[in-house]
Amino acid sequence: MLQPRVLATVLIGLLLAAGYPSAELANRDAPVIVSHYHLNVSSIAAHRKFWVDTLGGSAIEFGPNKVAGIRFPGVFLFLHEQAPTGPTRGTTFDHIGFAVPDVPATTTRVVANGYGLTVGRETAEPAAASASGTSAVYGRFSYLVGPDGVKVELVTADKNAPPIAHHHVHFTNPQFVEMQQWYMKALDATLRPGQTDFFIGADLPGVGYMLNFFRWEPKQPLVGTKGRAVDHVGFEVRNLREFVGRLGAKGIALTQPVHTDPELNVPVATVTDPWGTVIELTEGLRDLK
Repeated sequence: MLQPRVLATVLIGLLLAAGYPSAELANRDAPVIVSHYHLNVSSIAAHRKFWVDTLGGSAIEFGPNKVAGIRFPGVFLFLHEQAPTGPTRGTTFDHIGFAVPDVPATTTRVVANGYGLTVGRETAEPAAASASGTSAVYGRFSYLVGPDGVKVELVTADKNAPPIAHHHVHFTNPQFVEMQQWYMKALDATLRPGQTDFFIGADLPGVGYMLNFFRWEPKQPLVGTKGRAVDHVGFEVRNLREFVGRLGAKGIALTQPVHTDPELNVPVATVTDPWGTVIELTEGLRDLK
């Protein structure tokens, strides 16, 4: 019989096993998809060295105002040159998940370029936290730290995958189950089977595996994301005004009403979850080239 810790590793591996996106944004016909992450960065050049030169993304300028950013299969990163108030660690957003064919090789390259490893989650038992490891189900994984303390997870991709692609969004909270339930309600996601005592997931309609939630046991209370290295997570929706109307009917208020983003020139609205994670809703990034 598997020991509890080994069993947990196998379960988490099963939960992380998933496909990979091949277009600019994954499952473009789905009603809700992850569109972007907005990063506050102390240096655009430093972030391009990490995201482009090291991880293999493509530097690009977005929209009519030439917003600096990075494109990966499945997601965009928007870079706002403003010193963040802190890293992702300590906030309710834990990391950006990417899938790569060879986790050890990519991790070795990242470390050789001067970036560090970190743990998956903070637990009451430090020995349970790991910067990298092996799952019997999906292979290798690792947790990395980029410029300004942006945390990234690498998981093993399916066969015939691109060199790197966006894989999942991962939140963290002592109330991880309640957080997952809030996101199911807000984004019309569904419960993913396989909950453990520290992990639960939710699947987006027409997309599947995407939203993950860790139980976190920090020494200090977690804070929201506004102003931090990852300022917010963006979700692209169909018919933004109708979508925010449904949020209102569910009792979920907007932080910012629908308006045109002055940089990207697309309609956006903002929601802040009960724990301070900023979520931007967009309509128009599906067609952004």
